[in-house]
Amino acid sequence: MRKRLLGILLAIVMVGSTLGMGFGGVIALILPGGPVVTRSATNEALAILNSDFKDYLVGATFTGVNEQILIATKPVLGFPLNGDSYLILSSGDARYVLNGSEEYDVGNVGGIFIPNGQPVTGQDAYDVATLRITLKVPDGATTLSFSWRMVSDDYPPYNDFFYSYVEFPDGKKVVAATLPNGTIPYISSMWPVFVEVNGKDGVPMWHMGPIYTATVDVSKYQGKTITLVLQVGDAGDAWVDTAVLVDNLRFTITPSPTRGQEYLQLLTVAKLWTLRFFTFHDRFDELYTNATTIGVDNETLSKAMELHNNATATMQAAWGNYNLSTVRRLMWSTMFMPKIGLIIKAYKDEMAAIKLLEDAIAEAGS
Repeated sequence: MRKRLLGILLAIVMVGSTLGMGFGGVIALILPGGPVVTRSATNEALAILNSDFKDYLVGATFTGVNEQILIATKPVLGFPLNGDSYLILSSGDARYVLNGSEEYDVGNVGGIFIPNGQPVTGQDAYDVATLRITLKVPDGATTLSFSWRMVSDDYPPYNDFFYSYVEFPDGKKVVAATLPNGTIPYISSMWPVFVEVNGKDGVPMWHMGPIYTATVDVSKYQGKTITLVLQVGDAGDAWVDTAVLVDNLRFTITPSPTRGQEYLQLLTVAKLWTLRFFTFHDRFDELYTNATTIGVDNETLSKAMELHNNATATMQAAWGNYNLSTVRRLMWSTMFMPKIGLIIKAYKDEMAAIKLLEDAIAEAGS
């Protein structure tokens, strides 16, 4: 049933570019009859990341039209699956999935066109929306996975698609979301498993597929960055739309059989030395201020600051270049083995900085 011929144009005021917003980038737009809404690819990635792995987000970018992507909290069709939010990525207006109103049934949103862009059939692709999420793979991670469900008003041969894959740092690309037979999901391949939505949860779309879980092996890339790509597009026309609900992006951590008691003991030692480092590090600012106030010479102050900064950078390098606030949060729960030698060096440098200031303050007060 090709029920949508022409939609209502949206009054959109955009700040910044619609395309390629990166980590921390935001878009502001005015919705019909509604307040200004601010969206960012970072927040959209965080909306589907399992809470245990939010610190592993490196960055995110979105290309498409603003209304094609939406952080949703309203429970529909089995979503959200983890936490209180999930993501809708659509070849039309993502709000239509929840709203059930023709107000958002815009069909051709004037989005990205890719000639021969349908990844299986080679049909021209219209209104292509793409979210790219870059993640650091935790130590001990074996798989990356997320759950998804396709909903659509289209039918064969209009093969709207959901194309998801992972890009690895060595140039390898692996398809993530597939049907049980290994096929990339698009309308013709989904047709045998589609069931009618029938207005369930107020969703006005015609068909929906099952909830599937996409899984990709990442065991060879622990400690490295990878990029998950989520892409939805129309095929064959630009009017009748398809959307995908996505949630619970996560890693599976499986300790290696070689990680026995010795490994755990070393990890405990690393954490204890890190804790010792923080006992000195947290005193530095106060001591430095006191030393400055009472007139400790600039050479001593400069040397103490140099030791402190070196210690901070060394500790960050030991824990995989995370900032120190993240190290504090992660160090007691992670199975990541930091570089113990660097931890001890950072501890010694920080201790030296503290001792230098303490001695200078004592001398100035005598």
